[in-house]
Amino acid sequence: MSEENKKPVLINLMAIARYDRMPDYPIQFMTRGMLHYRDPKTAVLTYTETQPDDDGSGMIESDIVLNMENHRVTMERRGDFNNTMVFIPGHRYEGVYRTPFGEMGMAVSARAVECRIGEDKGAVHLKYQLDVQGSYTSFNELHLEYMAEKGENPE
Repeated sequence: MSEENKKPVLINLMAIARYDRMPDYPIQFMTRGMLHYRDPKTAVLTYTETQPDDDGSGMIESDIVLNMENHRVTMERRGDFNNTMVFIPGHRYEGVYRTPFGEMGMAVSARAVECRIGEDKGAVHLKYQLDVQGSYTSFNELHLEYMAEKGENPE
């Protein structure tokens, strides 16, 4: 992917994980990323996600690569925690979640996959069930919007 094909974007992400016996876990953040188009119907969005670790003593960073096309999204997470998830409505994708503590089997079953890919802005909306080690873990929703960054203002 050449640098001239990449476009800087602002990203607004809102997600929520709903568990059976635990409180919902919402995530919301804004960040910058890079967007590039493979063709008019396929876009690749890259960004870094930063979250507090479980005990709040540090931060976990993951590089995210989101391949978006109509009714199919592939999300790759790279860092201390690695996985790939493929979202296709009505399909179950099985993979491996790699952590510093070991590997776990995981699967996602997509209920809804919507992409709006535009030249300067777009959005992804996912609804899916997450299973870890063969057991139901949570039902998740993710809504991500991106918009091309405007040129810098002269001072």
